[in-house]
Amino acid sequence: MTHPLNKTLAYEDLRDAAIAPACRELRRFVWRWFLRGFRLGVNGRIRRRVRVRPQKMWEYSRALALTGALRSPEPLRILDVGGAMTLPVFYLASLGHSVVSLDIDSGLVDETNRTAARAQIPVRALTTNLASESPPAGSLGAPGGFDRAYCLCVIEHIVPHGQARVTAAMARLLRPGGQLAITFDYGENARSEAPVRTPADVEALKQAIALPLLGNRDFVDDGRRYPISRTHPERPFTFGSLFFEKPL
Repeated sequence: MTHPLNKTLAYEDLRDAAIAPACRELRRFVWRWFLRGFRLGVNGRIRRRVRVRPQKMWEYSRALALTGALRSPEPLRILDVGGAMTLPVFYLASLGHSVVSLDIDSGLVDETNRTAARAQIPVRALTTNLASESPPAGSLGAPGGFDRAYCLCVIEHIVPHGQARVTAAMARLLRPGGQLAITFDYGENARSEAPVRTPADVEALKQAIALPLLGNRDFVDDGRRYPISRTHPERPFTFGSLFFEKPL
């Protein structure tokens, strides 16, 4: 990997040798999923999709590739936080990994479970709210903890008093040696309930998760901002990513 792990969005990352294969596999999966008549959710909006926007592909492909989930020789126990009905949940399960998706939207949870049953893949979605509940990993189907956890552009939508509980819970639910990938809207124009706008905000996330970072220790912001929001293209922002590993 020629780029730092903990960094902001750069579209050229999708051409990196460590990321490009994952990107291609995800795109092929989206086509297969579409042809089977299944739907996918992005930002809570569910429909049949033939493509995923490049910025979402950046967070998905990097999160899955850089945590080794796509090439694991053994099935993994995977925790998704806030991503019911999204591409990573279904793709990871299609590889044979056991996926538990926690989402407070009961409609998305129900649709995820129905879709997984129809597709015959190992996904279980629950309305467990880590901001107010403290389930042991065993009750979620992962005695000893999850091998991987993903929270992709969700954490910035959790109000601060709940955000600390969610980040601590994700770290607690990992097994020793398990990895966590988190992405978030980033920049001075980031619009959400708890926006991540500055290096100090990123540092606060790191401190709340309280696990060692994989790769570079200092978050790299290349300064580029993009018209990601279709409703407010005049307010450009970017995505950020952080990767952690729980000590053995």
